[in-house]
Amino acid sequence: MSATDKRPYAQMLTIARGIVERLQPACHRIEIAGSLRRKRPLVGDIEIVAVPILHTNLFGEPLDTSEVDQLLSHLPITLHKNGAKYKQLSFFGSLGNVYTVDLFLQPDPATWAVNFLLRTGSADFSHKMVTPKSQGGYKPDGYLVRDARVWHNGAAIDTPEERAIFTLWGMDYIEPEDRV
Repeated sequence: MSATDKRPYAQMLTIARGIVERLQPACHRIEIAGSLRRKRPLVGDIEIVAVPILHTNLFGEPLDTSEVDQLLSHLPITLHKNGAKYKQLSFFGSLGNVYTVDLFLQPDPATWAVNFLLRTGSADFSHKMVTPKSQGGYKPDGYLVRDARVWHNGAAIDTPEERAIFTLWGMDYIEPEDRV
């Protein structure tokens, strides 16, 4: 099997939960996103969104590295992409299967809701959430989604959780498995 093969939801959920458990000590917050969160019957890769614990300098200012970086450096994985906010890695499971993980790091907790919403998908649903109603999307005109934040009249709006975005858009919350 290659990393692009889709596997049953239950199998991939077990693997994803193990990854989250392993990375949890290096994060303020970490959750499974993507097709696993949407409970798709077949899953190709594992998507995880996390707020990492950042390393700081002597003055307490955040550095570009995090506890996640340190933890990953000690695991038997292959890093394909290793940015400060996005990492793609793969590893072999116990039966020799290759698993691919897209890890989206949010150093600023204020970006959590927008990123978690967009990384959960589906791609069409996420696109509609950031497209103005006047162009066929769900976002009310006058709002802006930029830098993983919601803006209105030039000010960033606090959206600690996804539900806050649905409320701003005047929508009922849509469960991840219904986001098509």
